[in-house]
Amino acid sequence: MEDLGILIDRLKAMRDGLVEDAKEVSQSMALTHKGVVVKRVQSEGIPGASYSEKGVPAYLVEKSSYARLNSGFDRMIKKKKKSGESVAWKDVRESQGRQTNHVDYTFSGRTLKNLTIVDTVVNGPLVSAYLGANEHESFEKLRFGFARYGNFLAPNDQEKELLFEHAQKQMDDKIKKYKL
Repeated sequence: MEDLGILIDRLKAMRDGLVEDAKEVSQSMALTHKGVVVKRVQSEGIPGASYSEKGVPAYLVEKSSYARLNSGFDRMIKKKKKSGESVAWKDVRESQGRQTNHVDYTFSGRTLKNLTIVDTVVNGPLVSAYLGANEHESFEKLRFGFARYGNFLAPNDQEKELLFEHAQKQMDDKIKKYKL
């Protein structure tokens, strides 16, 4: 009978602790999601996306707030202004030594680096942790990216499998602590 009492206590502890355990696993999954998806986007790019070669007159971006990582931007603007050519985002990236073969959604790197868990929602037995941006500039850049490219941070099938395995292992470890 004592064994039954111990089992009942452990089941109650598990019932009371599972929501918190699920929150931790969900948040861990969200951060793992960030790690694997951001790595893929930065190394392989957003599928089907390319940097625009359409531009605006050089004088419109000459005094812009684009980050100047080196003097290449100013040289490129001067050359384009003199020739009357337009300046495209691809030109800006090239002038700063950034790759232009695929859209990696990384210029300074701050937007994707600043992805963080912005909310964790418990809805019955389901727990979801949401990634987003806590500061305005990154929020606006992400909003623009989703409008232009769709959900470019969605995991692909291989990443979904990795996330599922990660969550399953973590949840199995959480359940083990209840010694059932």
